[in-house]
Amino acid sequence: MNSIELIDKKEQLQIRANAILSGAEKESRKLNDEETASFNEILKEIEQTDEELRKMDNTINIDNNNKQIRKMEKFSLLKAIKAVTEKQPLDERSAAIVNEGIAEMRKTGLSFNGQIQLPVEERADVQATVATAGMEAVATDKLNILEPLRANLVMA
Repeated sequence: MNSIELIDKKEQLQIRANAILSGAEKESRKLNDEETASFNEILKEIEQTDEELRKMDNTINIDNNNKQIRKMEKFSLLKAIKAVTEKQPLDERSAAIVNEGIAEMRKTGLSFNGQIQLPVEERADVQATVATAGMEAVATDKLNILEPLRANLVMA
């Protein structure tokens, strides 16, 4: 599991925990035993996810001479574009993101061109349980990151 998936998992767990608490608050009551158990289980999962993220962040790569290599930086689209326009190699993080984007395009069978391919994720409708009505479809906005860039001729 990569760091993006771990962060997403943590956010989903936090949403579930907040839903449990807000359900009890709306009814002006304390958590029952079942809710308390599931809330504590979610907190344990959040702690485990945090620990995995810390391990991933603290990992230091060591080369053959036991010298420390700089930790992977955050991805910057501007740095990647600058490196491509100046015909320089992409840094480690940018190369990983571009390779992930290329793999995603190949997996979906879409054709692509250019040197920078960004991974794009779409999600289906989320089903939310409402205490009184049952399952409700939650509308989600799926934004396309590339269209505003093309519209402003950044990536023309």
